[in-house]
Amino acid sequence: MRFAILTDDSVLAQKLAQYFEQYSITIDAYCTELLILRAMRTIIYDLVLLDARNTVELASSLLSWRTCNADFYTPAIILTSLLTWNVMQDWIEAGAHDVVNRADIDQIGLRVCVALRRLAHCTRVDRIQIGGYVLNRGSDMVICNGTEVGLTPREFSIVWLLFSNPGKFLSRSQIITSVWGNSEEVAARSLEQHIYKLRKKLGLSSTAAGASLRTVYALGYKLEISPDMQQTEKSVPEQLSVGVQAESEGQSIPAIL
Repeated sequence: MRFAILTDDSVLAQKLAQYFEQYSITIDAYCTELLILRAMRTIIYDLVLLDARNTVELASSLLSWRTCNADFYTPAIILTSLLTWNVMQDWIEAGAHDVVNRADIDQIGLRVCVALRRLAHCTRVDRIQIGGYVLNRGSDMVICNGTEVGLTPREFSIVWLLFSNPGKFLSRSQIITSVWGNSEEVAARSLEQHIYKLRKKLGLSSTAAGASLRTVYALGYKLEISPDMQQTEKSVPEQLSVGVQAESEGQSIPAIL
């Protein structure tokens, strides 16, 4: 198996690498968000560890990127020293599968085991329906009140991210990082153009149509849904064929326990 970790703490990365090595698990360490995002475009990791010690915003953006780009339901575990209920709830709502004390290596190993066991029974979300909007992952197609609307891959990534988080504010940097993988000025200008086109294509300019893509001036965007337009479906049509075994020696992950 192969894990990735985002951390600027080389000591932590080394300890985790040594711990998981006994189970034939390789850990690739990345010190910046851009590096791990680039790697995840070509490498399918079995699990991702995100050290939130000094990278809270980066980890949050990475979770959003995984939501709208990852082909598989890759578990993401947050490593932090702040384990209050509010902090833990915020991370879970942001898309993390678990939150663990970054200083407790054994506890991290236990939670990794639990996450991978759950993964064996998880399914991939390929379809989201909210009111008259139906999003189908893989086809870059949105059905808007019975009419098929074709989108570019980036347009669909933006829409998938927004419809995965109805009613939640998403910052510009979070969307840019999720879709483009960087926060360069050119991406910021391109985001505005994509938002303009999506409003026209999907009728998201006014809540009169049931959904509206609202701009939070100079900060980001929020998909507002009318009260009578609930999320009616989040389909999982196919089960992931992900084995919970170490690749090299066929060793079962519960051995971590």
